[in-house]
Amino acid sequence: MKHFKLNQKVKISNEINNDNYSEFVKKTLIITNVAKNKEDHRLYDDSVSPCYLYDLKTLDGEYVPFSLYDYELTTA
Repeated sequence: MKHFKLNQKVKISNEINNDNYSEFVKKTLIITNVAKNKEDHRLYDDSVSPCYLYDLKTLDGEYVPFSLYDYELTTA
């Protein structure tokens, strides 16, 4: 499994079809937090382990109002 790093630039994968993400789909995002388990992030779902969960912001500094897992992101 490929994991991303803190401060890495990413985009939401084209394979993800979720209307909640539409505002951010084409934007380059920056990882602000990396969670490997529930201790790292209260919303982490143990059933997706070993995926990591990421908090993000836009290049303009706007925090993204949701967190995403490895499989939902791609390198920018």
